[in-house]
Amino acid sequence: MVSSKPSNAAPCHLGPGIRRDERRRRAAVLAILLALGAAPALAKPVAVAVQDKGVNTRCAEEDNVYAVLAAPAVRSFQVTARQPAYGLKLRRNVYKADFRNCGFNGAHDFKFKPRPPVTLYEDAHVRVMGITYGGYWRPERVAVEVAGRKDGGFHLLQLFIKHGKDVQEAVVLHAADGYWRLRPLPLPQFGGSVYGSSFLVGPVEETTRPFVRIREVRIDPRAMAFHLIFVKGGAATLTVKQIDRTQLRMAVTLDPPVAGGPFVALRSMYVAPDNADTAQLQWKGADGAARTAPVVGFGQVTAMAVGFARPIPSRHNSAAPDLLFEGFEDGSAK
Repeated sequence: MVSSKPSNAAPCHLGPGIRRDERRRRAAVLAILLALGAAPALAKPVAVAVQDKGVNTRCAEEDNVYAVLAAPAVRSFQVTARQPAYGLKLRRNVYKADFRNCGFNGAHDFKFKPRPPVTLYEDAHVRVMGITYGGYWRPERVAVEVAGRKDGGFHLLQLFIKHGKDVQEAVVLHAADGYWRLRPLPLPQFGGSVYGSSFLVGPVEETTRPFVRIREVRIDPRAMAFHLIFVKGGAATLTVKQIDRTQLRMAVTLDPPVAGGPFVALRSMYVAPDNADTAQLQWKGADGAARTAPVVGFGQVTAMAVGFARPIPSRHNSAAPDLLFEGFEDGSAK
């Protein structure tokens, strides 16, 4: 028979080992809670101011398109070079220079001892090369480190992508003045491609033209990542995340954000809608609405995403890609 009386058994006390385990468990839980409380807030989308600083021209070899992007809190964004909307319909890729209506003054370049192209790294997937010119408009060369190999400096760095038996130049960094050029793999009807618009990332400065001063470039070729140290302070990392025949997409992080001025500048050429490397500003406002304007003379707009595109075929650098800047956030890149 089972007694219904309350038990007089002594209360259960935890032994020393069990008490230690319980303290450790509570300490671990407390540490997790403290870490969650100290974790940075999730990145938030940021609107950027896009300002037109371009001028009109009749010269198809002049970079008269000049637009700057500014927002003091941007830590990360993406830049994509994508085939123009009419790309698959192209039958001719016109890329011959057109100097009609041009009148350039003689350049007074700084002199350097030229070096032939140097292969800094190569594997089954990529090749990285550097070039030093005999003359350049800026007085610097930039120190470079590629997969642990250091070099005293170059004017230009190239990233080539190996695609089957083909080798295609995809990324060019003019390290001495900070200009980037991107292009996806060529359209299927062409054996190669061309560059059109170029852009700057970092603290933009101006003299006779805009530029960004880079102190050092470190390249991780396997990750296809470029880490830049700026002369004015701060750093940026640009990493190729996707490349195919439709687009080349790079993730960009700024550490810290660029305050007090533009963090991106775009340079390009526009004479007419059918004679341009870019012709139309395309942007998405904070209200989500898509808008367009001519690429020269748009004034200033506020955008969550902004593209520089050509809606109709151009007779100048016909297959050159459009550029899209988007995903502006105030937190660390994902």
